[in-house]
Amino acid sequence: MKQLYSRYFPTPSFLAMNSCALDISDQSIKYGELVATSAGLRLGKYGQVKLPDGVVVSGKIENEIEFVRILKDLAHREHIHFARVALQEEQMYLFTLTLPSMSHKNLRETILLQLEEHIPLPALDTIFDYNIVEENKDSLLVEVVAIAAATMESYLSVFEKSGIVPLSFELEAQAIARAVIPAEDKGAVMIVDFGETRTGVSIAHDRRVFFTTTLDIGGLTLTNMLIKNFSLTFEKAEEMKRSYGLDSTSNIDEIFPVILNGISVLRDELNKQYVYWKTHDEYGIKHEQIDKIILCGGAANLIGLADYLQASMNMKVVHANAWVNIYDMKTSIPDMSFQESLGYATILGLTLGDYVYEAQSVINVLPKPKKKALYWEYWKRYATVALSFFALAGVLATVLTSPSYFFSESKYELAEDRLEAFNVANPEIATQNLDSAINDINSKLILLSGKSSTEISDSVLGSILSMRPKGIIYNQILYNEKSSDVRVLELHGVATDRTVLRNFKSALDSNPLFAKVDLPISNFIERSNINFTVSITMK
Repeated sequence: MKQLYSRYFPTPSFLAMNSCALDISDQSIKYGELVATSAGLRLGKYGQVKLPDGVVVSGKIENEIEFVRILKDLAHREHIHFARVALQEEQMYLFTLTLPSMSHKNLRETILLQLEEHIPLPALDTIFDYNIVEENKDSLLVEVVAIAAATMESYLSVFEKSGIVPLSFELEAQAIARAVIPAEDKGAVMIVDFGETRTGVSIAHDRRVFFTTTLDIGGLTLTNMLIKNFSLTFEKAEEMKRSYGLDSTSNIDEIFPVILNGISVLRDELNKQYVYWKTHDEYGIKHEQIDKIILCGGAANLIGLADYLQASMNMKVVHANAWVNIYDMKTSIPDMSFQESLGYATILGLTLGDYVYEAQSVINVLPKPKKKALYWEYWKRYATVALSFFALAGVLATVLTSPSYFFSESKYELAEDRLEAFNVANPEIATQNLDSAINDINSKLILLSGKSSTEISDSVLGSILSMRPKGIIYNQILYNEKSSDVRVLELHGVATDRTVLRNFKSALDSNPLFAKVDLPISNFIERSNINFTVSITMK
């Protein structure tokens, strides 16, 4: 469900911190990326940059200045800011530990205490990461990847100087396994990464790599054998190797046995690793029978290689489908040939690290302070996106409500203009005519009293209206004739505060027209905006 949601509602690239994969070997830097679209993941930019001899040797950076220059040029040309990096097995260590069940927060310290039993490095000079493979009430099976701190610091230094921020450093074999082993394949698989100068051999179970080794044989080994045996130029030897390979029916009979000698060495080494896996049970898991070998790497296109290994090892051997977890070949075809994809299996596995949806996490040996820096970088970007969203929402709200505001303003101005024109046309209404107001009140009081003949003295009402001070508002004036001798007026209104109301009461008391002015003390409970009732008995 998460994968489906991410397909149709991808995380913005600024927030996702999408990376470019970098596969660093002694001969080249391969790079590539996957781009999330509504149709799924699609191949973005990819390519290869050759490294001069001696810049990287067996995974160690020997010429930092040149390496930084190459990385800078690559980052500038391909607009690379974040990267996921695969390092060669020669510089990394992989092992498993079976530990008693414990709190996960104590795992790192426990692993640190046992590091030196498994790798030839001082524990304090090592950087490592781990992943829990299995867990039950009694024990934990943990997979650990470690690297020398000095080696990691050299890589961090060149990336910092080149302006590239590494998101992860991974074991090359694990990246390949992520790409070439189908997600539903839970069995044991041997992966052979047949490169130009070396061959990486790994064994994975349930898509996790538990064993790796590196063999000093590759495509260039076969080329050099042809050069030595036939006194050929490098270019001619490469051409013959690619054209004939292990094709025993070729017209040049001498080529087949020369190449076969080299591949036989590879076959023997693979058989040793197969036997070792089968006879040793030191990885904490049940060693299932290896049911197939997956071939990948830049030299894996050698004609007849898969057929020879399958026949000589009596095991199924297939070329890797590096797109098996990326593309549905029934609906789309990647912009990379199948032969070329064999050399980019590491790259494709690394880029899948940006889109890992299954429970297996990336074992990342990036130092902890760098991981924390990336964590805060993510939240800074998240805050930036959130603030931008709210700012945009505010701008949109302003734009959308502006027409209503200006329309209401125009209606208000139109009403003001019409009122002003009406007042000019009817000046008698605009003038405060006291007599008219008194006569209107008298007529209403007559209706309330039910006696058409009763009239209130103009002087009484005039006095009440004229003596109203600032801060007093009349809401209602009621007239009550209790008898022929007793007439009472009730004033209902609002006073701004107690002082204004008290002064108004004093003014009414001093009026000679009134016999008695009654203002209940309860009217003074409130301090402001006082609703009052004054009862006035007239003389």
